[in-house]
Amino acid sequence: MVKLLIIGLDGATWDVLIPLINEGELPTLSKLLENGSSGVLESTIPPVTGGAWLSLATGKTPGKTGIIDFLNKKNESYKLYPVSSSDFKGRSIWDYLSKTNKKVGIFNYPMLFPPYKVNGFMISGLGSSPDDEISYPPSLKEELEHVSGKYEIYVDYHSKKYENLDLFIRDLNEFLDKFEKWIYYLIKNKEWNFLFLVFSVTDWMQHIIWRHIDDSHPMYDPEVSPGYKQEFIKFWQRIDEIIGNILNMIPRDTIVFLVSDHGFGPNDQTFNLARWLIMKGYMVRKREVGKLFKKYLYKIAILVAKTSIRRLISAKTRKSVGDVLRTSIADEIDFEKSKAYCLGHTIPFGAIYINASNEKERDEIKVRLINDLKNISRDIGKEVEVQVYEPKKLYSGEKVNLLPDIIFTMNNWRCVIIEDTFDRPLFEEKPFSTRHTGSHRLNGIFLAYGKGVRKGYKIENAKIYDIAPTILHIFGLPIPNDMDGRVLMEIFEPDSEFARRKPVYVDPSYYEKRREGEKLKKAIKNLKLKGKI
Repeated sequence: MVKLLIIGLDGATWDVLIPLINEGELPTLSKLLENGSSGVLESTIPPVTGGAWLSLATGKTPGKTGIIDFLNKKNESYKLYPVSSSDFKGRSIWDYLSKTNKKVGIFNYPMLFPPYKVNGFMISGLGSSPDDEISYPPSLKEELEHVSGKYEIYVDYHSKKYENLDLFIRDLNEFLDKFEKWIYYLIKNKEWNFLFLVFSVTDWMQHIIWRHIDDSHPMYDPEVSPGYKQEFIKFWQRIDEIIGNILNMIPRDTIVFLVSDHGFGPNDQTFNLARWLIMKGYMVRKREVGKLFKKYLYKIAILVAKTSIRRLISAKTRKSVGDVLRTSIADEIDFEKSKAYCLGHTIPFGAIYINASNEKERDEIKVRLINDLKNISRDIGKEVEVQVYEPKKLYSGEKVNLLPDIIFTMNNWRCVIIEDTFDRPLFEEKPFSTRHTGSHRLNGIFLAYGKGVRKGYKIENAKIYDIAPTILHIFGLPIPNDMDGRVLMEIFEPDSEFARRKPVYVDPSYYEKRREGEKLKKAIKNLKLKGKI
């Protein structure tokens, strides 16, 4: 039976990796590149972890998932909700594989919380807390803690303590020490036909250290940056070594994919969308004493959470209190008076929703908004290039109306766009923070290697939605016809079984019906064995 391993490298970009490979710094990736099929993997628009990893898992665009970010609309209200495993369940690669009796393992997958039952194991990643039940089966978390101490999920590079970059590098490497041991344990001790491992550390490292690896960045310091660039190279050498060790542990005929959810590049500008919408008269702000009091209580709750008192309160209770007290920019907006508004999406992109009573009014506001966005240089006194996307034209699907009316970015994603506060300046020629000097780009990485995969082949036009259908095809399974991606047939050797077999498409209900049929067959077989029929 086919075995397939996917290694996710969050935020990995060929812009970083190819130079290091050419300099001989990454021998494992060099070997994979030479002996496999590779190319750019285009991310979702916008290229954000929360939406991109979901689209990769489901083979669907945001028009069908309704997800573009860590926080997203789920209905017509003015509230954003976090991505959770409910957005994945029943629609992801591992669900289809599980229903056909393939053993699956998913480790550290972002936003896949809470974990749910699969034919194998599942361990949540970014978006969960080590205090939560983060594994299926539940006992697996305890197994991993026996391997390497208390379970960890995140090194918060946003924390002010990491102004000390040496401290961040130390903590990141200590985290990676544990992570590496957990990976080896799972590979050696768990049964799997399909295994998906995600390294989130690659994203965190690039966010915080980009100013030191890019000598064109305005914060590059020729006195100290070369030293930190060496630390960055050592980090990638370690990732390369871990991948090499993994390859030595798995059967030789295993097919291996390397994928990233998005690429990376410099961040050295910030734009305050919330402030601009107020300034242009699209959004109206309200002031409420209650909101200010709620914000004050939330700050007190945060301070309490950092003391020993937190141990007296369950994780579930702490989360519930936080959810009640947490404020958002929506608390400050007068939606009845606003023609357009933002809701506090994350910073790689800007998202604008339009308030209108009919389509004609909506179109008129949209035309005016796009024109104002295109001429934003006049408002900020600085020449910038604005790229505008209309999600409802870009995507189609049953959830497309949950998406913003306009998504935009500035200077090819170089300028991050703030929309959760009115307090920061309208425009600044500096990064979001000294701990966020790199940001996301559209072009991630794709690499396939193994039996039946073409060697040294350069693939073009691969999109993040193509991974799921390609995986199902490799396992000889039909592809749900609601997936938007295509099978990357060009990566297969012409005489391989994968190339000879044409992709088959079925109604999504096929897998559920197949599973029910197998259950019925098993029940009949058991009754026969017991002599009851």
